[in-house]
Amino acid sequence: MRKRRDLIDGASYHVTSRTNGKTQVFLENLGRKVLLLTIEEAKEKYDFKLHNFCIMTNHFHLLITPVNGTNLSRIVQWIKTNSAKRWNCIFKSKDHLWGERFFSRPIKDMNDFYFVKEYIDQNPVKSGYVKNPQDWKYSGAYYIVNEIEGLVDYNEQDKQKYYKK
Repeated sequence: MRKRRDLIDGASYHVTSRTNGKTQVFLENLGRKVLLLTIEEAKEKYDFKLHNFCIMTNHFHLLITPVNGTNLSRIVQWIKTNSAKRWNCIFKSKDHLWGERFFSRPIKDMNDFYFVKEYIDQNPVKSGYVKNPQDWKYSGAYYIVNEIEGLVDYNEQDKQKYYKK
């Protein structure tokens, strides 16, 4: 039997999910765009704040706060199910896109919040895809620097962090 997921009303979470077999299915931009579009639609469908995100070649990260009683599991399940349906339709596949259950953990405090936010930002840098987090098109840092509204919930302090050189 699975361990029950720790859900706390009003909490923020670090969420990550890997592809089936950790296969690098998001090497091409089209694959990342499919997942990004699905996350954007989830934002319209469900009530949550997305503080940061990053889509990598075989996994994604979200820093998310469900609001008004919205269930975290329902949000992530919807993202994974619908991105898999789209993926299979576009790429004519019948394989499973996603591996095991998604990982989530509640954020403990503001220090932890900013630690996770930075950890997510550094994923494409540590993997050698870009030199600066804001250069990765499929990340919250990119959205914040380019002032793309609607997906990432950010404030002036977040913006200033990326404009500093």
